[in-house]
Amino acid sequence: MAVQPNVDKLVRQTFQYEFSDGLRDLQLAVLLGIGGVTVWLALDPLWITFIATLMQVLGRWAAWLSMLLVLVAPLAALGSLGLMNILRRRWLWRESGMIKSRWSVSRRVSVLSALIFVGGVALAFYARSLGWADDLFVLRMLWAATGWSFGYTLIGVGHDIGLSRYVWLGCAGGSISTALLFLPLAFGQTALALGLGWGLLLAASGLITLRRVILSVRPSR
Repeated sequence: MAVQPNVDKLVRQTFQYEFSDGLRDLQLAVLLGIGGVTVWLALDPLWITFIATLMQVLGRWAAWLSMLLVLVAPLAALGSLGLMNILRRRWLWRESGMIKSRWSVSRRVSVLSALIFVGGVALAFYARSLGWADDLFVLRMLWAATGWSFGYTLIGVGHDIGLSRYVWLGCAGGSISTALLFLPLAFGQTALALGLGWGLLLAASGLITLRRVILSVRPSR
């Protein structure tokens, strides 16, 4: 009698395989870092003054320089996906074969993640209405709640696919996001700190995981 495969287990293993080499962590690190820098520059008075000065010298075409910031993130996403596929096909997954799987977040995790963000912002406005917080705290909460939301998403994904690394990443990133509430930073600076903090955390996770995979692949070459 043939043993029926555990479909749920196979699905979990397939999704887990996508994150097993650390490249997805590195991709997220780059995107979050770029996002933080982009928001910071877009709101930074020095950058705005720099663009205004260029417009006086070069004309309105200099304004397109600021639009490059908006294009960096999607270009980096596409470029990193292409690089990931090349590395996996030619090196990391050459022996085991390729698996095409997408970043998958369940509806339950998505809804709770959104509620966490809305709840954090609502809490900040409530504290402001009672005189316990100022406007800058509310603005910082927008980014802190974004970090909490993303952290819970990682925790949910890690739990759903059985990847404990993402559970720890979500908890650590959530702690970093909470610390932003108590730092004397402007709105754009808080975005920069959030992007770089999450970026460094994910980069460390990705590099450690990638190193482990490289060491396991090397003897078979």
